[in-house]
Amino acid sequence: MEVGAKLRERRNILHMTQDEVAEALGVTRQTISNWENGRSYPDIERIIRLSDIYQLSLDELLKGDHKMVHQLQKNTQQNRFIKTFILLLLVNVVLMLILVLASPVSKIIWALIFLLIIANCFSIFYLIIKKI
Repeated sequence: MEVGAKLRERRNILHMTQDEVAEALGVTRQTISNWENGRSYPDIERIIRLSDIYQLSLDELLKGDHKMVHQLQKNTQQNRFIKTFILLLLVNVVLMLILVLASPVSKIIWALIFLLIIANCFSIFYLIIKKI
């Protein structure tokens, strides 16, 4: 049985409305409807909260729905990519600020910082190309 069908079935067993579940999760009723009809999937945080609300283990909720598990893996990879990308950008900004604010530095230190910025840019480009 797919996750959406399990969510609908469990909600009905507990005599809850889509509005009640939506309010508990901080989403719209349409979002709950989309999950139950398989048009979209909840993120991992909401899956955990749904398992609490519906008093189901994550294993009971997710087992058997390979599309849902694949979507969660994809979201996890995408989140990791975004965090790494942002971190690399912040490192570049800090290095550039050091370069600008520390104006009376030796040419060797200036060159090292500049090389770090270039290396970080290549890391960012590699990350983007790998993602594409």
